[in-house]
Formats: sequence, C-alpha cells, structure tokens
Amino acid sequence: MLMGIAPLSAWGHSTVKTLGRAIWKPTIGALAITVLLFFTYTRNIAVLIGFFLIALVILVTIYEYLRGAYARQRTQGENIFTALWTLTGRNRRRYGGYIIHLSMMLMAIGIIGIESFQVETQGRISTGQSLNLSNYTVTYRELASWDDQPKGVNYTRAVVDVYRNGAYLGQLHPRRDYYYDSQQAMTIPGERATLRDDLYVLLVDWEPASSTGATFKVFVNPLVNWLWFGSFIFLAGIIIAAWPEKEMERVAVPVSRTIQQTSAAD
Repeated sequence: MLMGIAPLSAWGHSTVKTLGRAIWKPTIGALAITVLLFFTYTRNIAVLIGFFLIALVILVTIYEYLRGAYARQRTQGENIFTALWTLTGRNRRRYGGYIIHLSMMLMAIGIIGIESFQVETQGRISTGQSLNLSNYTVTYRELASWDDQPKGVNYTRAVVDVYRNGAYLGQLHPRRDYYYDSQQAMTIPGERATLRDDLYVLLVDWEPASSTGATFKVFVNPLVNWLWFGSFIFLAGIIIAAWPEKEMERVAVPVSRTIQQTSAAD
C-alpha cells in the first residue's frame, strides 16, 4: 500500500484532497482488475486483497511514468518513446526505483501463486493410464533405459502426453540419470512453462523388467514464472538506478571583483 501511495505524495505538500485526486484513477483500475479476477480466477478474499494491492502499485507506477513522459512530450515536442527514454536518463534514481517497484509486484504475483495455488499428486500408473491434476491430464506412453559408456551414465527416460482441459499440448520427457562413478542419481523433470502456470512431471520409480508401470510425481505451480520475470526486471531497475551520472563539464568562468578602499581619518 505504501509503495502505491508514496510516489504520489510530495513531502510536506500533500493533503488528503491532492492525494485522492492523484490516486483515484489507479484505484478504480485496480478494483476493476480485482473484480475480473474474482469472476475468472479465484474467490479467495486474502488472495484478492493481495492482487488488488499489486494492481494498485503497478498502475500508480505506470501512471507516474506516463505523466512525466507526456509532460516532456508537450514541452519538448518528443514522441512518447523518446520522452520515456530521456525521462529515465535524466533521473535514473527515481525512474530506476519505479522499475524496481514494478519488478517487486511481478515477483509478488509469483509468490501468491506458489503459496496459495500450488498443487501436487503422485501415483503409479501403467502404459496408457493417466494422472489428473488441476486442469491437466498426464498420460504415460513409454519408457526407455540405456547406457552412455563414455560418460558413465545410465539414462532412464519416460514419455508422457500432456492435456489441458482435454486439449493436447504435447509430450514431456522426465528422466533419471544415474552416474556409475559417484553412484548418484539425478532427477530431470519434464517441464511445461507458461505465464499462467508451470507443470512439472518427475519420474520417481519404475519396473525395470517390464517397464509397463512407473511412478510419477506431478506439480502444478500457478504464476511461478512471474517470479522469475520480475527478478530480471529487478536487475534492470538496479542497473538503471545505480548507473553513474555523467560528470558535468567544468568550465572556467571569469569573476569580476570590486575593491573598495577607504582611508581612515587621522
């Protein structure tokens, strides 16, 4: 909430009236987004409050950024993209901080998704059978195992078909790599990543003799990629804010002096 209010507040000059006049548009926009999420995504009140605050900060930050850019556009006659670029370059700390605000809100979306909506399941299925989780269906197709002698590794890889709400999305290939020298295994998940969610499929166990049955663990991590996306934006904001300012050119300026001399009477 403070991240949404602070950019609109002028130290020592803001009043409730001036703040309300500046924040009402972003607030209406954040409420509209929250209502849309209520009908299309979740009805968890705590989560909706979180999404409202995130939307408020994002809209306030964009509003402040665009307000400065439009002011430059009017006074300097620049197009909007040039105005945004020049505005950021002339006040890197302020607008780099705004970019960091945006990045933190994107990361907050990912954190809410992981903490509130992550689901998982595990089961042993035979070839042609499926595991269902959330809106996903994972169907086991086949399994193969082979040695890579030069590397000293045994690979065991499963092939699974992935469906979402009945629509075929493609295949994933979760596998288990066993290293003979260290006698250690590494599990490599099959992964399908979108901004909506991540699907992870892990090959947990199988029947070496027949390879007809295998145990899979399936995770659905909603919104997790917003966390990674926000992390990259965060780094960009830090670079912009911390980039050294160009040193001002030193110019010699002549200074005139007026010397008054007064003589004291004896």
